[in-house]
Amino acid sequence: MPRYSGSIGIGDVLVTREGPWWASAAIRFGAKLRRRPDFCNHAIVVHHRDEAGTLWGVEGRPGGVGWRDLSGPVTWPLTNANNTQPKTDDQRAQLAEIMVEMLGRPYDWRGIAEDTRQALHLVWGRSLALEWAEGEIPGQVVCSSLADFAYEKVGLQNPGGGKITRATTPGDWDAWMIEHDWQGFSPPAAQWSGGA
Repeated sequence: MPRYSGSIGIGDVLVTREGPWWASAAIRFGAKLRRRPDFCNHAIVVHHRDEAGTLWGVEGRPGGVGWRDLSGPVTWPLTNANNTQPKTDDQRAQLAEIMVEMLGRPYDWRGIAEDTRQALHLVWGRSLALEWAEGEIPGQVVCSSLADFAYEKVGLQNPGGGKITRATTPGDWDAWMIEHDWQGFSPPAAQWSGGA
């Protein structure tokens, strides 16, 4: 059984443990260094259920943002989700639209380098990956920053809280889900107008 309960809907975020063991272990080790839960190393935004009943999501990955069959991840024992976070039908539709607009965006290797630097507390001078500017549509993303960006754009609470987007990690999403940090949050107005 996964760590969440209840049904999964469009726009929900899943965090999972997957990928090559060395990459998974490195990301989870970074989470541990940052005092975040180290169960998961990947984030996926749920997009739709097809005619056959298969749930599909969109993920940031080294080959670029792309589609993902969620049949396995929704059942894995370490998977967590924010499915109890309140979302309107309009927000869910906007999240799905943003995911389609972001398809094909390249992976944010500079963001990964900065996450690694921060996790190891290295001092390399200025930040390698500055936060995206207000209103900027990112040219590159990783799985967790893609989800954080989309949530900010539709006015939903997210682990970065509107101040950190590019450096949001799967561990940040997982900690936020475990604590149900969206409770008591009054969202700002949605900012998404399409056209990523």
